[in-house]
Amino acid sequence: MRVAKTSMSLAGLASTALGQVANRYCDVDTSICYSGWNGGNGITIGVALPKVATAPYDTVLQIVSPIANGWVGFAWGGTMPYVPMTIGWVNNASNTAIYSSRIAYGLSLPQPYDGAEYTYMKGTGYNKTHWTLNVRCRGCSQWRDVDNNLVSLDPNNASIPFAHAYTTRAFPKEPANNRSTFNVHSSFGHWTVDLSLGQNANFDSLVSANLIADTTPTPSSISSSTLIATSSVPTTLSTKVTTTPSAVPTQTTVPSSCSGVSALNFPVLTANGWKAVKVAGGLEQPRGLTFDTAGNLLVVQNGLGITAHTIGPDGCFSSSKTILTQRNLNHGIILSQDGKTLYASSATSVYAWDYNAATMTVSATSRTLINGMDSRGHVTRTLAIPPKYPNLLIVSHGSNDNFDYDSGNIKTGRSCVKVFDLTKTPTAGYDYATGGYQMGYGLRNGVGLAFDKDGMLWEIENSSDEIQRTINGQSVDIHMDNPADEINYLGDPSKANTKWYGYPTCYTVWKPDVIADRKFLVGDQFVLTPNATYTDDTCKKSSVAAKLAVQAHSAPLDAVFNKNFTSMYVTLHGSWNRVPSTGYKIVEIPFVKTGTTYGPKAAVTSNTGYTDIFWNPEEEHCSTTQCFRPVSIAKDKYERMYVTSDSGAGGEIIILGKA
Repeated sequence: MRVAKTSMSLAGLASTALGQVANRYCDVDTSICYSGWNGGNGITIGVALPKVATAPYDTVLQIVSPIANGWVGFAWGGTMPYVPMTIGWVNNASNTAIYSSRIAYGLSLPQPYDGAEYTYMKGTGYNKTHWTLNVRCRGCSQWRDVDNNLVSLDPNNASIPFAHAYTTRAFPKEPANNRSTFNVHSSFGHWTVDLSLGQNANFDSLVSANLIADTTPTPSSISSSTLIATSSVPTTLSTKVTTTPSAVPTQTTVPSSCSGVSALNFPVLTANGWKAVKVAGGLEQPRGLTFDTAGNLLVVQNGLGITAHTIGPDGCFSSSKTILTQRNLNHGIILSQDGKTLYASSATSVYAWDYNAATMTVSATSRTLINGMDSRGHVTRTLAIPPKYPNLLIVSHGSNDNFDYDSGNIKTGRSCVKVFDLTKTPTAGYDYATGGYQMGYGLRNGVGLAFDKDGMLWEIENSSDEIQRTINGQSVDIHMDNPADEINYLGDPSKANTKWYGYPTCYTVWKPDVIADRKFLVGDQFVLTPNATYTDDTCKKSSVAAKLAVQAHSAPLDAVFNKNFTSMYVTLHGSWNRVPSTGYKIVEIPFVKTGTTYGPKAAVTSNTGYTDIFWNPEEEHCSTTQCFRPVSIAKDKYERMYVTSDSGAGGEIIILGKA
């Protein structure tokens, strides 16, 4: 199969940089002209469209990639979540390239999406060095965002934001299946493009002459009409029911197995004295979870809504049902202390429903408590209610990019944790940036929140990827083992904390010896580019250092204390920006009270301040689609932990506890 020929050298696009307009090029075989740019690693992406004034309109997408790339993805907006995506890869079984229509509801494996209709066009195929994907898309110029607002691509805008990603590591698991799972990207980028350069006066006739009919892969089962409803009448759809005899005595330890539940998708190991058993599988990217007052487990399934699961005397699920269908709910979930109000979050908003634990049902409509959060970048919004202050709701907000420089301003309302008094909620809800009060800013992506015995708040933070340090005027790649992820102390949630914790300027050292221009210790802070006005020493004066450093790129997502508050358990979701992989485990951090405050038992200079209690063997081979990927923890009254995994291999929940 041939690769597209153009009237302009593809190499000529390589000078296109972030923020610059694209170049116009034309495919000599189809005569279709594109607004195109180089996406890195030899990839060229082009968009063609008709001469129109407004959306909706058909588009043609061309991706040309070296054969070594396992897949290449294109996002029709400037971010990954909540925009249509077109993924391409080689399908050897049919001797061609294949498209996959996707959408992501967070920074996780994108799910199949049928809000867009694709048709192959001539030129799709591959040779020994490159592959080409040419497709017409209906539904890529207009879509519904996270809040169900209509988004349109302006065909005459000279600076439309797009994004791309690719991997050089592995091909999709089932290359002939356009709904296959696939591994995480090895690189990504954001681009600003002049769409007008891709306009074709005779677009319809050119497309008609180059369509390849009746070759479109089977679309996904996702309905665009229910894509992102902001409120929904609950259903009682049963997803699993097993009968447990009422006479069975209650078991307080981890069961040997759960009847009717398949084995874990991948083998796992536990520390001496610990035991883990799978209680559920086949879920839709399960994320946050919490227990209600009746002991039922509520779970956010990313892109689906909230499901409820009754727990039998053995600790296994005895029944399950969907209580809320709302596709934009992606992680955060908490119940009021009296158990009568359910709170859950999307990227932009926090909602509340009346909740009945006896029937596991919610009210037909929701109330919006908080809105105005940023839908770009890190879209996980963790929710927490302080044990001593049931009227307060804590909401974390990550950065909108790897380096979100604007969030260094406290007024921006990103890369921070904020507190909102629910007794004073405005009729239209709080605006996140201007409402509530701060519990710390300069926190890049603090997904995990936990309270110690004194009710003080701790934050578990994901630090930046792909960093370099300027040494003697040269940029040196130090990202493999720096910066450290962090355990931060935020303090009393009833009092405002306006302290700055360093991001996006000051980072925490994990491996000192790779930063060759200065002697550092683990836990020290450093800047990426020391200069006359801002140095590593400035961080010591201006920012609050982490209480404990965690291996770079481990991606901690949740934390809970044991009943004695002598240990904090933390889920490490696992890396994408490190070779070999790290994380994919649950660790125990010993805590101790010194004087009047709690803190990690290990010194901040230690890189052995935690131990593994649950992990995947050969974690260096773990990925988005391989291994159990711990996300969130909910403890029951017997100190057993229910833990979700949103691995692309199939969403699972385990019960983990002392053997």
